[in-house]
Amino acid sequence: MYSTRGIEAIATVTELRSRTSALIDQAAGLETGIMIQKNNDPVAVLVGYDKYMELYELQKKQKGNK
Repeated sequence: MYSTRGIEAIATVTELRSRTSALIDQAAGLETGIMIQKNNDPVAVLVGYDKYMELYELQKKQKGNK
């Protein structure tokens, strides 16, 4: 079993294929993201651009402090 901590929604690869635009719109409005599963295993997280940039800047800050 895997942790879904911090994930607001889960979608399968099949759902991603058939509902790409809707899932992107949904991810853009979520604080965390949408976990993408393949064969019931987590393989990716779809996050909105603003959240991605927030995480990117946080990572840059943390690397600068080391």
